[in-house]
Amino acid sequence: MYRAMKMLRSLCWLVVAMAPLCSLPRALGQEIQTNAFIPVADTFVRFGVNQSVNYGTLDYLDIFANGTARDFFAYVRFDLSGLPLDAQLVDANLRLTKVTGGTRNDTLTTGRLRILGLNDVAGNTPQNWDELTLTFDTRGAEWVSANTFDPSRVTSFDDALGNEVADNTAGIASISGTNLVNFLSSRLAAGGLATFIVDFATTEGGRGFAFGSRENTNSAARPSLTVAWLIPEPALPALITLGGLMFLVWRRRFE
Repeated sequence: MYRAMKMLRSLCWLVVAMAPLCSLPRALGQEIQTNAFIPVADTFVRFGVNQSVNYGTLDYLDIFANGTARDFFAYVRFDLSGLPLDAQLVDANLRLTKVTGGTRNDTLTTGRLRILGLNDVAGNTPQNWDELTLTFDTRGAEWVSANTFDPSRVTSFDDALGNEVADNTAGIASISGTNLVNFLSSRLAAGGLATFIVDFATTEGGRGFAFGSRENTNSAARPSLTVAWLIPEPALPALITLGGLMFLVWRRRFE
């Protein structure tokens, strides 16, 4: 009788102990969370004129192309280090808002827009660049010539894996897609700093527009990065192993 009661108590203990394990996948895992970030730094640089001047305090990012003589392009950095290191990114969207104040205010089109990710390789502008000191003359080796970047030093979001939108009526430019998610995942694993380069896609003959910077007084005009993520649920082998260990503990209690 005593042995049977002991076994019953042990069985009850096992059921109680296993309950959290049974609910672990739901508790840890598959609830998608969303975070919205604004830049921790942004500025633009000028090739062809005022190459040594810094523009980090302005409330706009001047994007301009004039053949091979002028190329004004922007650097925008976000910090994702607040996300869990084991976060699995499932979606992302980078959004820029057109404003006045730049060299020109021409039509924003997909064909004129290029957004690149700055790779973390030797010779590139470092990920921790200073928005108050960065100029064209101090930028890294990622820029090759007017509106041209070394493809081994940057990540493109414009191919079949990208989803690019440029709406001049709404004044919105955005990028999303698999390439963006993969780039941000790699940057999260490397510490969380993610730099984007915004430029004209081609060497146009004196066309340009401006996007709001993080200093813009209109918060809706500032660059934004929205990231959707989740914590992966435990792998089935790990759950089985943990369950087996708990069963052995139960057996020993019964014995």
